[in-house]
Amino acid sequence: MRLVAVCGVLAPITYSAALLFGHLAQPDAFSSADHAISDLGAETASQAWVYNQVGVNLTGGLVVVVGLGLWRALSPSLLGRLGAVAVTLAGLTLFLQGFFRLDCQAIDTGCENVSWHSDAHRFATGVSAVFILAAPIVLAFAFRRLPHWRDAWLPTLAVIPLSIAASVLFSFVGSGASNRAGAMTWLLWLAYIGLQLLRKDKAARRGLASEP
Repeated sequence: MRLVAVCGVLAPITYSAALLFGHLAQPDAFSSADHAISDLGAETASQAWVYNQVGVNLTGGLVVVVGLGLWRALSPSLLGRLGAVAVTLAGLTLFLQGFFRLDCQAIDTGCENVSWHSDAHRFATGVSAVFILAAPIVLAFAFRRLPHWRDAWLPTLAVIPLSIAASVLFSFVGSGASNRAGAMTWLLWLAYIGLQLLRKDKAARRGLASEP
């Protein structure tokens, strides 16, 4: 589980780094406060690989690893498995967004995202949002039923209202800032889950070692 914990902790780091350095590579007209995150990876974006390969490909892969770790740790709980699948699919659809790119950025004159890969990007983003929303809810109720995970159920359930609160708070800065705040809240929760997996795995190993 050490690898899973590392992947969970790295996910918010890789994503925030991609947001920062992807923003710095854009023209002065680009605003992280007002423009969509996906604009960082558009066909016309400067250094689009920063967001596409680091922000979504790499981060999405890290999320998938955490989902697989949850599947192993929470089996045979049905709710636990469903939550693990939701995390895994959230990571997979995030990963795909790095290949299906928008045609242009909002700052581009006459920008119209009408290609098939722009449609695919929007579809993957929408599906990812569903799994991102569902994963903490399902896992919270799975944790509540599992004695060794019960201490994690309320923090996990809280991630949804916290994400909404962060999004609403940052919406006063701009729609782009709102989306970034919500995404980072979810990824910080994922880091928490990774560390929980490591801690509970160590506790289980100590329990086995202490048995006569």
